[in-house]
Amino acid sequence: MSLHSDVRAVAGSERHSLGGGVPATSNATSPWRLFVAFGVAIVFLARVTLQLADVQLLDRNGYAARASSEVNQNIPIVASRGTIVDRFGNILAVDVERRSLYVVPAQIDAGDAANLAMRISGIVKVPAEKILAMLIDTNSAWVPVARWLPDDQADQIKRLNQESLYLVYEPHRFYPQGRFAPHVIGATNLNGMGIAGVEASFDDVLRGTDGVITAEVDIHQQPIWSRPYVRTEPVNGSQIQLTIDPYIQHLAEQQLSKAIDLHGASGGSVIVLDVKTGAVRAMASYPDFDPNDYAEVKPEVYNSNPAVGQVYEPGSTFKILTIAAGLQANAFDETMQVVDEGTIRRYDYNLSNYDFKGHGVMTPGGVLYYSSNIGALLYAEQMGESVFYRAVEDFGFGKLTGIELPGETAGIYWKPGETNYTAINLDTNAYGQGIAVTPLQIVRMAAAVGNNGVMMKPYIVQKRCNRDGTCVDTEPEIQSQPISAPVALKVRGMLMRSANHYVNASQPDDLWLVPGFRVGAKTGTSSIPDGYGGYTGQTIGSVVGMAPLEAPHYAVLVKIDRPIDDIWGVATALPVYRRIIAELMRYDRIAPNNALVGEGQRPGVVYGN
Repeated sequence: MSLHSDVRAVAGSERHSLGGGVPATSNATSPWRLFVAFGVAIVFLARVTLQLADVQLLDRNGYAARASSEVNQNIPIVASRGTIVDRFGNILAVDVERRSLYVVPAQIDAGDAANLAMRISGIVKVPAEKILAMLIDTNSAWVPVARWLPDDQADQIKRLNQESLYLVYEPHRFYPQGRFAPHVIGATNLNGMGIAGVEASFDDVLRGTDGVITAEVDIHQQPIWSRPYVRTEPVNGSQIQLTIDPYIQHLAEQQLSKAIDLHGASGGSVIVLDVKTGAVRAMASYPDFDPNDYAEVKPEVYNSNPAVGQVYEPGSTFKILTIAAGLQANAFDETMQVVDEGTIRRYDYNLSNYDFKGHGVMTPGGVLYYSSNIGALLYAEQMGESVFYRAVEDFGFGKLTGIELPGETAGIYWKPGETNYTAINLDTNAYGQGIAVTPLQIVRMAAAVGNNGVMMKPYIVQKRCNRDGTCVDTEPEIQSQPISAPVALKVRGMLMRSANHYVNASQPDDLWLVPGFRVGAKTGTSSIPDGYGGYTGQTIGSVVGMAPLEAPHYAVLVKIDRPIDDIWGVATALPVYRRIIAELMRYDRIAPNNALVGEGQRPGVVYGN
């Protein structure tokens, strides 16, 4: 067979196979398949090359940061909260280092978890089932079990010798004086945030700024100190120095507590102001609490400071404003007389004195001496609405005092022209009903009378000192001058006669409220509204005044809420006021005047409850 015939045979065979439908078997690879495989390889290699370029060149910092974050952690360094001190530098609030118990669940032997939980529970007094849940919480790397343990409990935990348990020193807020001025100082919660008092109002400056350590950590989230790390130091909080005088505050709290117990009262407040500056030397309220254990009382006890945040109808103490306003406006002078018949008809209402008795012809001084409601409203009508309510405005009622404490309220009264105002408001407001004020507003009014008519802004913070030693002092601030110095002097004289009247059963008035000293005082007994336009039948007894009247140092308010044995301020609040004034005179080393001592009295000595 020739060469040509062999080729034709192979070709014929191939044509037969294709035409016959039976596939021919061949080991050869088609060229187009090679091209596809080669193209896929090229695309894959290009993709890998681009990815490597992105990692190594374009986003190398991002990938490095993500890799670093797996081993580097930011560990906070908690700043120490600034201390709070009293007028003389005694510590009232401070951060102390206490050990807290933390656990690393990954290190806990599951078979021993229940037994360990029981042992820890017996030490830290936390239910065992709660602790067990923490020990087996594998979703968390670091779990707090009990914070700020007492030293004896921390030592017992240490003796368990468990590698999975960690005792970590943490700052803890401590109030070394306990139940001392708690409404002023306030408290902090478990997160170290101020929730009441100065702790809340100055939380941002007391808290400071936390620092941080950025370091590599091991599998237990502990820093590897042999590796490089970055440390940013914390900035501790500022120190706050209060105006509170420790002796006067203790005196106020002691006397208030005794009166609450004696009269079965539900609460009360005592405030002592420096007349010349407005500095608060004492601010005590009951019910009180221990800031170290604030959670043991109801939230409304530690969240509200009654001295600035709760209002009441001031009753007869407000007659000081009524008389001062009329004298200042020359609507009447100290000799003008009105007739008090005990009851008077106004706008279809019978208005009366507390005992329904009349005191006849009286002067403005007689209104304070006899605490005459009828006299007060007659003098208010003499001066008119515009004069009276301008004085209410000038004395700061219905407005915040601006003291550096949280939760202050402005009080409530209706002005002429407002929807709720009616003509009878002038008459009832004149003797302190139908108007709501705070204890701080009332004592500020008395302080203005004592300061020759100049009303100072009350303040509780004396000084703020930063960590670098720089300090900012609070400068006394004049808020207004509602009355002139001569008018203030006249009112103080009336208040002295009013004060002595309380200890004299009959004329002549030869006894002195605080023997040896000229003291001004005005009591008040006010009913408590029921919230429905009426009154509950319960009362608040109060007294406000200043001493010594020649050059007053202090204005003092005492308020006793809901006494059960005697409804009158003369019986409940006045004895507290007398004792506080007597002690303040001794504290300031003011010598008593023997000419101001009545028969049977001793200089500077106050008897009775």
